[in-house]
Amino acid sequence: MPLHPRRAALLMIPILALAGTAAACKSGGEPPSAAPSAVTVLTPSPEAASPSPAKPATPVPTCAEVKEAMVRGLIDPYYAFGKDGAPLTEGMFSGEDGLTLAVQKPCASGDLGGEIGTVTVGTIMSSVVDTTGRYWGVMLCTKAPDRAQCVVHFVLNDRDPIESVSIADKKLTLVYLTRPADAGSAVVSVRRTAVYATDGSILKEQFHTDAPYTP
Repeated sequence: MPLHPRRAALLMIPILALAGTAAACKSGGEPPSAAPSAVTVLTPSPEAASPSPAKPATPVPTCAEVKEAMVRGLIDPYYAFGKDGAPLTEGMFSGEDGLTLAVQKPCASGDLGGEIGTVTVGTIMSSVVDTTGRYWGVMLCTKAPDRAQCVVHFVLNDRDPIESVSIADKKLTLVYLTRPADAGSAVVSVRRTAVYATDGSILKEQFHTDAPYTP
């Protein structure tokens, strides 16, 4: 049965309203909320989160322990004591042949690099009873379970007393009193500052500077 024109118009109103709502959603309505974007969170690895532990310092004998050390060397008079060395007691050793060893005050600890590494540098003087010779030597000392082990690396000329030793930038600085090579007297007249560096397992002088000295 055909619809009355007025009734047909009333039925079209809801249909048009629904169509308009749909069009508004497609063109001018609020857009749908965007899907959350993915976020990458970087978790630091345990190695990056905490720094690697520092390398433990090499234990070295104190200057007081050097006075109770075993002393040896490849130069006289220390060579005669063999690989075991001469035992010091309160910084002294007295041999049956009149030889006397006496630890001196200059002493320092530090890293000399190379094959030597971290050591305590001690100074020692050798002499023989009833003679005038006095020979200052430089020894490198390491820690040991029982007592410090010291090796004399070089000895200065007769009556060249060492005033100080220090270690910085993997070099040894030695200050001692001496005299010109052509001096006729045994009296010291020069204060020498000598710098040594490690060459393999030995110390070599790099350079020295001299200043006048008056006793």
